[in-house]
Amino acid sequence: MRFKYLKYLAFVLGGLSTVIATGALYLYATFDGARLAAELTHFAKQRYQRVLKFDGPLELSMFPRLALRLPASSLSAKNGEGEFIGVERATVSVHLLPLLARQVVVDQIEVDGLRMALQRGKDGKVSGADLFAGTDDNQPITLDVTRLAVHRGALSWADELTGRKLALAELNLNTGQLGRQADGQLDLDARLTQAAPAVDAHVQLHGAYRIDVDGNTQQARDVQLTVQGDLVGQKGVELEATLEELQLTTDAPPRLAGIGIIARGKADGEAVELKATAPHLTLSASGPEADAIEATLRVDGKRRNGALHTRLAGLHGNGSRLDIDKLTADVDWRLASGRLTGSLVSAASWQGGPRLLDAPALSGQLNYTPSRAGATPLKIAVHASARADLNRNSIAGKLDLQGEGSHIQGSWSLPRLSPLTLGFDVDVDRFKFDADPGDATGKKGSGAAASQVDFSALRGYEVDGVVRIGSLQAGGLNLERVRIPLNLHGGRLVSTAHSASLYGGSVEGSLTLAAEGNKLAYRAYLQNANAAPLLRDAIGKAQFAGTANLFVDVTSAGATTTELRAGLQGLARLRFRNGVVHGIDISAAMKEWRSLIPGRQTARRPHREAETTTFDEVTASFQIGKGIARNSDLQAKSGVFRVTGAGDIDLVESRIDYLSRVTLLVVPVGPDNGLLASLRGITVPIRVKGPLAAPEWHLEAALPTVSGAVSAGRAVVRSVVKTIPKIMPRLTPKPKPAPEAVE
Repeated sequence: MRFKYLKYLAFVLGGLSTVIATGALYLYATFDGARLAAELTHFAKQRYQRVLKFDGPLELSMFPRLALRLPASSLSAKNGEGEFIGVERATVSVHLLPLLARQVVVDQIEVDGLRMALQRGKDGKVSGADLFAGTDDNQPITLDVTRLAVHRGALSWADELTGRKLALAELNLNTGQLGRQADGQLDLDARLTQAAPAVDAHVQLHGAYRIDVDGNTQQARDVQLTVQGDLVGQKGVELEATLEELQLTTDAPPRLAGIGIIARGKADGEAVELKATAPHLTLSASGPEADAIEATLRVDGKRRNGALHTRLAGLHGNGSRLDIDKLTADVDWRLASGRLTGSLVSAASWQGGPRLLDAPALSGQLNYTPSRAGATPLKIAVHASARADLNRNSIAGKLDLQGEGSHIQGSWSLPRLSPLTLGFDVDVDRFKFDADPGDATGKKGSGAAASQVDFSALRGYEVDGVVRIGSLQAGGLNLERVRIPLNLHGGRLVSTAHSASLYGGSVEGSLTLAAEGNKLAYRAYLQNANAAPLLRDAIGKAQFAGTANLFVDVTSAGATTTELRAGLQGLARLRFRNGVVHGIDISAAMKEWRSLIPGRQTARRPHREAETTTFDEVTASFQIGKGIARNSDLQAKSGVFRVTGAGDIDLVESRIDYLSRVTLLVVPVGPDNGLLASLRGITVPIRVKGPLAAPEWHLEAALPTVSGAVSAGRAVVRSVVKTIPKIMPRLTPKPKPAPEAVE
């Protein structure tokens, strides 16, 4: 019995196959491609007011499947204005039975050389939207596509609202099922280009989708987007975006879940990475809404290294405006000078039209730890505001900082974000920069290794600004009314006309630091400063006292502090008034040496910190070359002495070798000073030699100077004159007797 039913079923299937085959042969024999092209053209004209053109008749093939082969074709924009879609050739596979009922049910579509021009007008309408509008049941084409394949396609997008123009070239697209009820996969590969800002990148898109037109639901799942190439002027950018799910329904706003973005690239030769995540995002009619969004920016380079982590809580859209209930920024930034960490919090808003991001009340705390060992971290309380204008690619704001007894107020701006450009105008009431006084070499201790100096950190920044400080303590020095203008461009930092008051005097000058060649140049004039406290605070020891005037104009280059000192070139001029030199009492030294000086004998006298010599005025000029300061015009005078001399100061080793000539002009009144009477007018050569902090004093065995010889000659003449009366009787002849008178 069972075999009987199978036999009947075989007869039915065989008969059906015969009918279908007969129908297919009949369709193939009676197919009129020109008529079908005319009907499709008429339909496009009547239904969409568009012109559909075929450069030849439509062809029907039976193998390997029933398919319509389209020649080069095009579909115009609305009302026949320009081309909207064009193809070089296409194959549309169709179902057989609907064709017998004069309907075209599409199965597979393969397109080669697709061209599509999409445009959004100033009214916000997108060209081609009418093609996807609902249609009546009498449409001759029913889309139920098993597969869509596009090869060598090109898609352009022009937005009249924003002025942006994009293009997808070398487009290859493969999809799964498309229709009113569909579930499939999508793969896209293309080249994305844009003229301004420049974009040229390779784009790949993979994901799954589900379409349910009757259920008013569309869904995308496990979407992965990768972009590699040049984006907005940045070369070698890698962008990865993932989306777990996109839900589209007619009765609810679009919802996105599991959003992740990773962007990698380089800025000024440094690796930059941006990561952003959002668990959920709703695109409501008033704008996007999200409970939380997080983003992290990392920079890994030789000059800059660190991360900026931001968290958005409570994102609400209101038309073109977005409001953020709470924006938190965590900073961990490392520079050559130190490390900056901390957190700032503020409400924020975004205006889409002018593209403004506003954070009106940033507050929090930052911690700055200098890179030098043993430095004390600096805590800074921050109150600030910021506004980013993305149309102008700039950011500006106000700041109010307090920390360690300092109060900083002013304004700041980033006129350009690429390259990064900073502007500022800041007032500081007082500021202390801790630094232990070093020795006379400027080092932290004797024998300390030379510190590395790297001006390459100046590259990659553009800075223009000025800082005014009421009271500044830096490097042990105390300065007041400090004004420091700064200009940094092309790796070259210039501070022109900086000024300050210090120790009863003032200083004005200019400083230039250049990353190219690690060079520096400094020119300054110090006027009427009290030298003793200045030196004591600067190097921990007051070797001189008095009112100092100093002019210096030097240049140098080097990778360490030692190389910079060794490379010093330039000149300096020095003048002391009412000066005091520590380490020797010249009167006491000449008393000790009074018996040695006439015989031109040598002697050594150590540096004695308690001894001093005073001068009314000291002047000297120096020619500086290869770290050696040479002088040949030393002039020092007081009511008792006159000193001239010449010599060298080694700025690298911090040593002095100086031959001075001391002339006693007046014998001072006082006990034992009569011992100096024999030395008055005699020029005594004294060599100052040894470490600059504590040199020794050497009596030289040099010949007397001209003035000394004259004085010695005068002494000889006086001795001769005094001896003449004693020998005069022996030299006078006896008188002759007088002749007798003649009577």
